[in-house]
Amino acid sequence: MNAQSERISSHQPLSRDRRRAHASRPYSPAPVPVSTPEKSKWSFLKGLCSLLEKLSLPVGMLVAVMGLGIWLAFGFFLGKVSQQYMVTVQPFEISPAIANHVSISGKNAADIVVDTLNDAATHASQFHGTEYYRYDSTGAQPVALHQAIKIPVQTSYDIQLSGISLDSLIRLYNGRRYQQWIISGDVLSSPHGLIGRIRLNQGDTAKFWETPASADATPAELIRQATCMMLNSVNPELLGQSYLQQGRYEEAAKVFRQWEIDNPQNWKPSYYLSLDYGYQNKEQEASNLAGWSKNIADHEKKRGFLNPIEALRSGNAPTFDPAKTAKVVLAASDVSGSPNSSPSENRDKLDRLQQAELKLMRLSDSDVSNVDYRIERARILDSEALIESDLNPNSLLPCQWMQQAIDSLDEAIQRVPENGGLHEQRAIFLMHLVDMMKKHGIKAPLISAKETEEVVEYTRALEMRPTEPSPLWGAVYAQLDLGKGEDAVDLARVITLLQPDSKAAATAYIVALEGAMSVSGKQPEREREVEVRLKQLLQSKIEQTQLQALWSAFEKNNYQEGLYLVAAEGKRRFPADSTFNQGHGDGMHVRI
Repeated sequence: MNAQSERISSHQPLSRDRRRAHASRPYSPAPVPVSTPEKSKWSFLKGLCSLLEKLSLPVGMLVAVMGLGIWLAFGFFLGKVSQQYMVTVQPFEISPAIANHVSISGKNAADIVVDTLNDAATHASQFHGTEYYRYDSTGAQPVALHQAIKIPVQTSYDIQLSGISLDSLIRLYNGRRYQQWIISGDVLSSPHGLIGRIRLNQGDTAKFWETPASADATPAELIRQATCMMLNSVNPELLGQSYLQQGRYEEAAKVFRQWEIDNPQNWKPSYYLSLDYGYQNKEQEASNLAGWSKNIADHEKKRGFLNPIEALRSGNAPTFDPAKTAKVVLAASDVSGSPNSSPSENRDKLDRLQQAELKLMRLSDSDVSNVDYRIERARILDSEALIESDLNPNSLLPCQWMQQAIDSLDEAIQRVPENGGLHEQRAIFLMHLVDMMKKHGIKAPLISAKETEEVVEYTRALEMRPTEPSPLWGAVYAQLDLGKGEDAVDLARVITLLQPDSKAAATAYIVALEGAMSVSGKQPEREREVEVRLKQLLQSKIEQTQLQALWSAFEKNNYQEGLYLVAAEGKRRFPADSTFNQGHGDGMHVRI
């Protein structure tokens, strides 16, 4: 009101001057009526002041509400863009018997969790990912370092201002800004020792983790172990960063490997693992993992760019009428080509397959959103092509049907691009098509293009399902068939780094090394590596098919010592398998 009063008083001298001017004119028969507009002006200003006085409180409240809304909206935005965590750790439940025996209380246990989380968050915030590998012309693949944990200071009183609880407002903001973690736990007794258990509530979900029973570990050690188990599951990036910053590379690698298995379509786990190996000066391993991470990132970027709407809708493959699909598929499930089938039997099978394929095509046209029809039609077309190829070796019709099978599968992949099994199936179809093209003497460049496409599909399937051995073997053998032994070695090495305990990956890596040497010639360092890895692998009781794969690779390279070792293991464990009784493994144990 002070500003408004000053504005009103500033007009008074002007009004007096005007009145004096008019009064000094004696010849004027009547005074000029200037008082009316002045009164109107005064009335307007007084009314405006009165209105502002009445509205001052509501306007102030409106501004406060709008400011609070903007503040909360900003917190909500930050919560989505830059995820952080607000942690509340409740006292653990510890029985009096355990508490008295080991001298720990529920409050002490909660403090240990808080200390462990703060320690991990502090080390993670100090970790700075280097620009280790430049993925493209714009710079390095970014590493998000903002995954922080916030543990608020607990107070026993509520701060209020004008009847408004500031603590309530802060809690409201925190609820929008941070992901809320409520942690509790127990220390339990078992016949084999103490067990640390930790529970985490996140919104509508609740999980718990338990340590193995231990008679030697202290309750504090068990609680720290359980806390790290929780972090490994819900925030592996933070825990892995913490280990990297401390130089605990083996522990970091375990975190990133599990993260890769749980989320194979995320480029970050393999990228961090490449840093882990890079910090240990293992340049080849680091380079392979960085390339693997780059490929995943490129594929995910391409998928999101080309088909963003379908990517959002493809969380689950739609199956709107499984009964119709099952009926058609079951009718053709026992139909496949066989070397022992007569031509008439194969023609009968082909007729049944074609009838099933027509039904699936009609169903697909009537329900374009159902990918099941397209997938099953593609598989039936594949079977038709294989049977027709046996019946009419000189016909190009099988190649056309096989291409139709690939096209039908492509339509399904567009709707569910994250399905690794479809990419592996597509690679198999391409392999069949390549075999048919070779029979007909089609030009080598066309065949080579399809073979390269086959490798890409096997590798893509492997990226999505790195624990599956079938796409790994498909990719390795496809690379070797193309004469790309070094690419096969790099691919197999990546899987051994992601899964060091995988027997399939270890076997495939040895086979890839042998295949590369069959092209490039003997290499003493690789020969020694094969020998060391083979002896380690044979101690793990690998599968019969894996022994056969090793035998085939060693036989091709005439690696006598390898043949001898594989034959001894094969005869001991699989005496009925004639593969290992072919006269190899005798004489000098040297590579010729």
